[in-house]
Amino acid sequence: MNRSRRIRAAAALAGVVAAVALPACKEVEEESASGYEPAKLEAIEGKGEEFQRVTLTEEGAARVDLHTGTVTRAGKHKAIPYSALIYTGDVKTFVYTTAKPLTFEREPVTVDRIEGNRVLLSDGPPAGTKVVTRGATEVYGAELDIAGSH
Repeated sequence: MNRSRRIRAAAALAGVVAAVALPACKEVEEESASGYEPAKLEAIEGKGEEFQRVTLTEEGAARVDLHTGTVTRAGKHKAIPYSALIYTGDVKTFVYTTAKPLTFEREPVTVDRIEGNRVLLSDGPPAGTKVVTRGATEVYGAELDIAGSH
């Protein structure tokens, strides 16, 4: 393909990407203007202002393709999938636990070590606890009330 054809093809592709992306931004803006909220926040008694319970709508959870897994035992450690681990800007680690559908709470964890796609914890939620494994960063964004910002 000669140079001018490649430039025209790239320009056409950029136009298609813009045509797809702009309506998506407009959709989010219209939803915000009409009062649609994909998540509800509430204080968690005894955890201070830093932590809030996040309840997503079914549509909100579907949009981020949210999945959960379970904390397991690995010898003397608890184990979680690496995808469940969230790091804060001040290098603290945590996971989002869920005791009821679409409701999530941030739970601090202490990482002992990471082995491939598995994180071994020296402290964290008990074995059997459900944790968010896909969509955790979006839940964190919702808790910080920055979800949908762009």
